[in-house]
Amino acid sequence: MKKIEFRLDSNLYSKDAIFKCVYWYSNDFNINISMIENSIYFLELEPKQEISEEKYTTTINKLNQDLIDFNLRDIITKETQNLRDLLVAKAFSNGEYDEEPPGEYSDPVGFKLN
Repeated sequence: MKKIEFRLDSNLYSKDAIFKCVYWYSNDFNINISMIENSIYFLELEPKQEISEEKYTTTINKLNQDLIDFNLRDIITKETQNLRDLLVAKAFSNGEYDEEPPGEYSDPVGFKLN
């Protein structure tokens, strides 16, 4: 059977993003992830059943897009962690942080603020 192999630079792709991504392929593929050299992940997907050439090509393209997608999600999650923590803290604060911000409201775009 034809295997799908990827080499991924750990400076570009996080381990978490790779694992989250390939999890969705585990129904149809046996997955092996290893570290080669110091900063390269070696990703190998072996089909559990014979697949067509078309599905092989489609899977490679989809996996490539999914890796980018999950890596971007990981980056956004890390960059917005503080904001999410603040929102959760405010949601459970029982009104402790409900004071009005300083200054006046303005409407430069033309929306009516009440």
